[in-house]
Amino acid sequence: MTRHLRFSRRSFLGLAGFGIASAGLLARPGLARALCSDLPAPLQGAAGQWKLSFSDNFNDNAGFDQRWLRVKDGGGETKSVRLPGNVSLSGAGMSLNLGRNPRDKDGKRPFAGGYVRTKDFRQRYGYFESEMRIANEPGVNNAFWLTSVRESEGDTRFELDVVEAKYPNAVQVTARRWLPDREVFSKTYRPRTRLADGYHRYGMLWSADRFQFFFDDRKIYEVANTFAHTPAQLLFSNAVASFAGKDDGDVNGAATSIRNVRVFQNTEWQDVPIWRCS
Repeated sequence: MTRHLRFSRRSFLGLAGFGIASAGLLARPGLARALCSDLPAPLQGAAGQWKLSFSDNFNDNAGFDQRWLRVKDGGGETKSVRLPGNVSLSGAGMSLNLGRNPRDKDGKRPFAGGYVRTKDFRQRYGYFESEMRIANEPGVNNAFWLTSVRESEGDTRFELDVVEAKYPNAVQVTARRWLPDREVFSKTYRPRTRLADGYHRYGMLWSADRFQFFFDDRKIYEVANTFAHTPAQLLFSNAVASFAGKDDGDVNGAATSIRNVRVFQNTEWQDVPIWRCS
């Protein structure tokens, strides 16, 4: 299902990561090079020299607090609040834990989930990917997304959903402009697998003129970039929400699990610090 709509949903913050707006990505195969050896498959046929600009495997508590903020959020259009205590780290990565909202009094927000965003890192254009296993629960929106930031967005506020994944197998990808007017490009892809049964790789290649979205390195959607030209921050979140399907009323013990996140930048587009390769 592909749609070009005009309606709305979120908003957010910023920094200037300047760059040269240019150049389509679909160029001659074999031209891509990386300063770190592990180049993602979607970049292997893309022109330019690529370098890792940000990476995290979520097993370092001290480093996590330097790179990320745990967000407290009232829930918006969802049935959930997002609480800092619902974000946990382990050797396996980051968990956004789901459960009951201990302060729900009127039944409007009976659930709680987790939510994080990058503290300082912002980037304009590049390749963004994460390995994620969604919660084994219906009615949960499991999201990896980017938003423009107030300090640099100017008059154009946007959101790029690398994925909003929903049980059992809905992979929704979206490029959304909120201001000055509203415009949405979106597609829902349904692989023949249950997304909660294992980790899957969700990726987005964002250039000055195109968005390309990937599921397990397979391109599932491509659309022109008509509005996203300023730096964006990275976010992960989950929530029980009516737009994610009907929940069964009990999500205790469920979690969205994120194993890692990586961001690459094309050095021909803008200058960014080289991330330490490990």
